[in-house]
Amino acid sequence: MSGLYIHIPFCKKACFYCDFHFSVSFKMKEKVISTIIDELTFRKDFFDANDTISSIYFGGGTPSVLSLQEIDEILGSVFNHYSVDENVEITFECNPDDLDKDYLKGLKFVGINRLSIGVQSFNDEHLKWMNRSHNANQSLKCLEDAEQIGFKNITIDLIYGLPHLSDDEWSKTVDQAFNMPINHLSAYSLTMEENTPYIKLVKQGNYEKPNDDISSKHYHILTQLTNELNWEHYEVSSFCKPSNYSRHNSSYWNGKKYLGVGPSAHSFDGKSRYWNVSSNKSYLEYIPTRENFFESEELNISNRLNENIMTG
Repeated sequence: MSGLYIHIPFCKKACFYCDFHFSVSFKMKEKVISTIIDELTFRKDFFDANDTISSIYFGGGTPSVLSLQEIDEILGSVFNHYSVDENVEITFECNPDDLDKDYLKGLKFVGINRLSIGVQSFNDEHLKWMNRSHNANQSLKCLEDAEQIGFKNITIDLIYGLPHLSDDEWSKTVDQAFNMPINHLSAYSLTMEENTPYIKLVKQGNYEKPNDDISSKHYHILTQLTNELNWEHYEVSSFCKPSNYSRHNSSYWNGKKYLGVGPSAHSFDGKSRYWNVSSNKSYLEYIPTRENFFESEELNISNRLNENIMTG
């Protein structure tokens, strides 16, 4: 069973801590989407004839900036050119402010069966501090709507380790998350990455840097609460109700083959890793030529053994 990752490199707003590849300009959006479809078409031979795709993952960036028609066209290309399991897991990353009822209904109609919602926090002050584009009420509303519309496989992202986030506030955040209609949770510690607004603000003295002691306490609180609810902790940052693992994430950890399309997307064929250019402009330039659009690294025996140890 193999995986397919589709990187949508656009966001309405830049979260100041994020170091993933994205653009807040939508000028190239239409061309990038059509080029992603082109890449899907000509890279179909990445998989062997007996490989079946069991998971499709729309990541970013913010995939929920796509129109329903664009999503349908991308999925149409996948189903036309690849062998896809009839029970394929199709995950779609989205922001709460994009998820009105009509859009949610449309996502379900085109085949999305797993939502990954970037909640990050249920506190408006913390969301503002992170430069998020949504508020807490939008998170609560979209989760309620998603459940009513029939989504049964929902995960949310949370961020802990904020310098001003108290242990009590974090406990309340986690408790609130578990009262939502979710079966999976990913929680990430705030980090200071190069070439992000956050590290610049810290260096200027305008923001505090992350505190390892705070992050450690928050992580302990999270694992304690998940244990009390009998949720499974199956990756460093991932928790789920029994047997509700992310099929796509699990394939990474289990060393399964996966193809990544779109700017900055990564792929693995079982022996080598590949990563596409992290520039929308270069991606548009190189994909039509079928050359120079990725770099690669062949894993030697030592590297592969180390990866097996790290991922279990």
